Amino acid sequence: MSCFGQVRGSTQPPPSSTEYPTKLPVTFPIGKHEVAPLVKVAGLQVHLRLLGAFDRLKYTVQHPVGGMPADMEREHLWVLFLNKTLDRFEKFMSAAWPKEVVVASTEATMPPLDELMVWHTYLLV
Repeated sequence: MSCFGQVRGSTQPPPSSTEYPTKLPVTFPIGKHEVAPLVKVAGLQVHLRLLGAFDRLKYTVQHPVGGMPADMEREHLWVLFLNKTLDRFEKFMSAAWPKEVVVASTEATMPPLDELMVWHTYLLV
């Protein structure tokens, strides 16, 4: 699947957002308890789009426009890319940010997609 919700190489467009459920049940049964949802559908949709963007980034790195370098495999391209990204992410996070920038983050203060992917990974740990 690509970040746009369709299989790579497919000519079919992704399903419209109305084809997916947009409401969650009021509660979920967990053991003997009924628990309210911990997330909202809109948040799930945004997160899935972000994961899709990460998938598309990996595909783009592993399938360069000019073709594959003769001495490299696709996975090696990805590992090299990730190592460079980690270095840039470290520099981004160690920068001295004014307090008002941290409080009022905007698109202009966010790192690029590859660094967001590393940040996302750190948040999972």
